[in-house]
Amino acid sequence: REYFPTFSSQRPLAGPPAAAKPTTPPPTRVGKMMVSEKIPLEERTVGVVHRDAAKMCPGYTLFSAGPETYLIDEDGRCVHQWRSKRNVFASYLLPNGHLLRDGSEAIEAPGFAAGGAAGFLEEVTWDNELVWEHSLTPYSSVLSHHDLHPMPNGNVLVHCWERKSREEAMAAGRRPDLIPDGEVWDEQILEVKPNGKGGADLVWKWCVWDHLVQDYDPKKYNYGNVAENPQLLDINYCVPGGKDGARNRDTVKGSGKGDAKGDGKGPPPGKTGEKDWLHVNCFAYDEKHDEIILVANCNSELMFIDHSTTTEEAASHKGGKHGRGGDILFRFGNAQVARRGSRMNQVLFCPHNASWIEGPEGARHILLFNNGRAPDRHWSSVEEYRLPFTPGTGYEESYTAKGTPTKVWFHGPPNGRQGSFYCTHISGAQRLPNGNTLVNMGPQAILFEVTPDQEEVWRYINPVMQVEGAAAYVRQGDFRTTGRFSLFIAKRYHPEDPCFKDEKGEPRKLIPFRYLEV
Repeated sequence: REYFPTFSSQRPLAGPPAAAKPTTPPPTRVGKMMVSEKIPLEERTVGVVHRDAAKMCPGYTLFSAGPETYLIDEDGRCVHQWRSKRNVFASYLLPNGHLLRDGSEAIEAPGFAAGGAAGFLEEVTWDNELVWEHSLTPYSSVLSHHDLHPMPNGNVLVHCWERKSREEAMAAGRRPDLIPDGEVWDEQILEVKPNGKGGADLVWKWCVWDHLVQDYDPKKYNYGNVAENPQLLDINYCVPGGKDGARNRDTVKGSGKGDAKGDGKGPPPGKTGEKDWLHVNCFAYDEKHDEIILVANCNSELMFIDHSTTTEEAASHKGGKHGRGGDILFRFGNAQVARRGSRMNQVLFCPHNASWIEGPEGARHILLFNNGRAPDRHWSSVEEYRLPFTPGTGYEESYTAKGTPTKVWFHGPPNGRQGSFYCTHISGAQRLPNGNTLVNMGPQAILFEVTPDQEEVWRYINPVMQVEGAAAYVRQGDFRTTGRFSLFIAKRYHPEDPCFKDEKGEPRKLIPFRYLEV
């Protein structure tokens, strides 16, 4: 459903009219929808508000809001749009021009009431016709969430939660006091292959649960010295205050009625050991080295694993090209998790959206969005690191002097400095073909592009508000006030990308038919 109410900076955003009917704006609305075209960039309040055509990377930007997925040009004009029956969190264009997207099944999966919950994935054509679909069921025990990634071989990587009972958690050495929800969620990476019959089959699986260590219960199978086993994850490392505590340290001191004083003015306390104890919010695949990065938001840590294993090897400690099965090959961000440092050694704070990029002379680099944390690291930054990796020998040992990644570029000065920004959650970054970086300020739903010298050359303020399965649009000249405008992922595609060629190899007609702001 779409509707076009008049928004004002003087009053809250209105909800949809009671009589609103499902419609798709036809191209005949062009005359009415090109208001922004007549307004100078410096006078715009939403949409593209800054653009340096000579310095920005050309291309089309894809993002999803509610059930809608939009492809916009450099001036914010929509050139294509897809509509789903479900709210979409993550979407990607495939080389053939098809769209891969997830879908929220939150209504069917109340047991997984957490940010990023999905449950469904599908591939549709350029014209939004279904190619195949896949559900991870039963939703009572497993659910896909947050992200998915298309692979060069046509398969898809997706990650999911699996509920583990209190008894299962304790059998894995979890301390009883760290099971406040009565269950703990395992994090898994699955690879599914379209089967040509309208669905997809599971062909590979990796689980955190197979790579745990603990020093609480010597009778359990995974008992060991945590610091001496960085290839395993301590099941009893739970950030104080859970997700809330990881993002805002003040919640750790909370009393339930407010701050530590109990005056009701501060944030409520977080829950240490909550079921979503890791909150892996995204992952990335490196085709060249056949590896995967997992971003553990709560632990503020990146974990690297081998994808060259079989499913059986991935559940063990042997096998694959590294000979270590599904164990963690390398990790960094927060040495406390592996008991190899203190809070003073922490460099990542609730990170998101790590991606592989190639550095000079083929060096292995990664780009990530470092969200930050209130109140002591109250700013966000985009950071590029060179990994301590040597071809033929692999990674240096995690959390050692030699095993420390080198920061080679960043954008985002500390709080109070000019150009500083802060995003409590979601958000991300993408390295563009010309060397620029596209940044997604997720909660604020603002996209901007910076050069290697940190000069901003493009900025977009999302005008699409999500209203219970509908899409509402802010009018150009008005400001966003209340309402949900957040964006999880945004991705720029170069005009020469294969996705913009049709089945005959001819360029697709990308004709702007409207601005999203009305």
